[in-house]
Amino acid sequence: MKILNINKEDFFLNHFEKNFYFKKNAISTIDITWSDIDEILYGWNVEEGLLHMYKDGKVDPSLYTRDFYDVGMYRKVILKDTFNELMFNGATLVLNRMDIKSTKINKLTKIISHFVKEKTVANGYIAVGGNGTFAKHWDTHDVFAIQLLGKKRWKLFAPTFPFPLKHQTSKEHKHECPTTPEFDEILEAGDVLYIPRGWWHEAIPIESQETFHIAVGVHTAHITDYLSWCTANILSNEENFRHRVRAESVDNLKNISLLTKLVNKDNFKIFQEQILSQDKTVSPFNISKIVNIITGKEKTKTDSILLPNTSYDLCNLNENHIINGIKISVDKSSKIIFDLMNDCLITKNELVNILSNGDISQKEKISKLIDHLIINDIISEI
Repeated sequence: MKILNINKEDFFLNHFEKNFYFKKNAISTIDITWSDIDEILYGWNVEEGLLHMYKDGKVDPSLYTRDFYDVGMYRKVILKDTFNELMFNGATLVLNRMDIKSTKINKLTKIISHFVKEKTVANGYIAVGGNGTFAKHWDTHDVFAIQLLGKKRWKLFAPTFPFPLKHQTSKEHKHECPTTPEFDEILEAGDVLYIPRGWWHEAIPIESQETFHIAVGVHTAHITDYLSWCTANILSNEENFRHRVRAESVDNLKNISLLTKLVNKDNFKIFQEQILSQDKTVSPFNISKIVNIITGKEKTKTDSILLPNTSYDLCNLNENHIINGIKISVDKSSKIIFDLMNDCLITKNELVNILSNGDISQKEKISKLIDHLIINDIISEI
């Protein structure tokens, strides 16, 4: 699957956290149908609180769900008659964290994560006509809006409060939104729209038209996160910063080497390593691969794309590294594998051919190593 079709250097220079980006037909093959959505909904656990309906505001879940006693267990189910009536009357169905509910959505989310080298999650939005889910607002994280089925109109407006943090929502700033949009287009299946955090936007369903898009949210660490970490892990170890705060102690901060602590590259490296150690990427199971290996059946496709199961850049990979919560020992040959996957979208067949240099015995060895990494959740095959 080809996705984005974006020049990476141009994107990070001119768009990431700076300006919107729109690409028609960014996805060459869309492997999602309404039947897939039905299948996802069939297995959805309503009690998780990740499913919502909107119609002139958020619909009270008690109107379309009920508790149900089912063979010795209580669970919550969706009332189909009320649910269907809401959908017929232009409601929007919001499915949060679809990246952990659908392997197909998970693939798209991971490709975006690999591209930006940041943590990503995906929410889904489904409607047939209607007035839309939310009015004009900004998000506190960057978003890749990927239209997968049908079409939807999007309007983007210039930011009035750049780079908002999580608690800095647009709720109290509605009057500040510009009246003239910077972008006003209809997204069709396969189109991708990148929206930096802080940009006002509005997504509007089209009358009598179906629409399903996912919003892939990009969740980055901010300077304030680093400062908070330094306060808890570095400054707290120094006596000067443990004193009772008062006017004279604040005045004396200028005499303390505060800036030296904050710009210390070793401290920042520890901060980065702690973020990486906490990164856990949700990935599909590999029972089919285990069965194939044990029974000697035909191996999985060699044209599958391989991605490391991490949201972050692996260019500084060392001998002992944590990937997806798993501590691994990386030798020289293994590091080459991660370097190649880190740089671009590469298939298993391409990777094996590059590393084996035509040696058949090496091909088998490398293929087995890749399978081992996939089964143990260190890399993904998509």
